[in-house]
Amino acid sequence: MNARRMSSPARVLVVDDDVRYGEWLRHHLDVLCPQASVSMLNRSEFDRWCTTFSGRDCDLLLLAAVFGSSPEDPQSPGLSLLRRLREQPATPAVIALAEDGNELTAVRALQLGAVDYLPKRLLTPERLNTAVRMALRRVERRVARRLASLANLSRDQARHELAAQGPAPGADSALSAAAAAAEPAPGRAG
Repeated sequence: MNARRMSSPARVLVVDDDVRYGEWLRHHLDVLCPQASVSMLNRSEFDRWCTTFSGRDCDLLLLAAVFGSSPEDPQSPGLSLLRRLREQPATPAVIALAEDGNELTAVRALQLGAVDYLPKRLLTPERLNTAVRMALRRVERRVARRLASLANLSRDQARHELAAQGPAPGADSALSAAAAAAEPAPGRAG
C-alpha cells in the first residue's frame, strides 16, 4: 500500500475454505497492496497456525467464516475463532468476512476485536480497499503507540538509574547556588 509508513511490507493472512474466493481476495490484495506479503490458509491450516501464532506472524488477518444467525449461536465458527484469537497475547487486525450473519453477529464480531465485518456477498474491490486501508492504519497507530510506550519506559528507567546513583560530586552545591539565585532577596517583593 503506497500510503504505508511502516518500514516493512504488510503481512496479510487470508483464511478461507473457498479456494476461488480466496484467490479473488489474493488478486485484489496484490493490486491494493503490491508490497504486501499475502498468505492463504484453509480453516484446518488456520487451526494449526493458531497453536503456533506468536503475534508477529501477520499484521492483518482476513477471516472468512460462518458467523451464524445469533451471537450465541454454537454453530458459529467465525465468532469462536475471534474468541480464540482474542485469548492470544497479541493479535493482528482482523477483518471478518461473513459467509452469513446479521447485524447482531456483526456487533458481536466487533466486540470480539474485529476491526471490520463485511458480508462476503456484498464485498467489492472498493469495500475491500477501504477496509484494508483502515485496518492497516490501525496497525500503524498501534505500532506507534507501542514504540512511544517503549521510549517512555526507557526514559523512565534511565531516570531511575540516575536517581539511584545519586547526584554527581558538587551537584548539591551547584543546585543550592542556583536555587538561592532564583529566590528574591529578603525584604524585597518578587
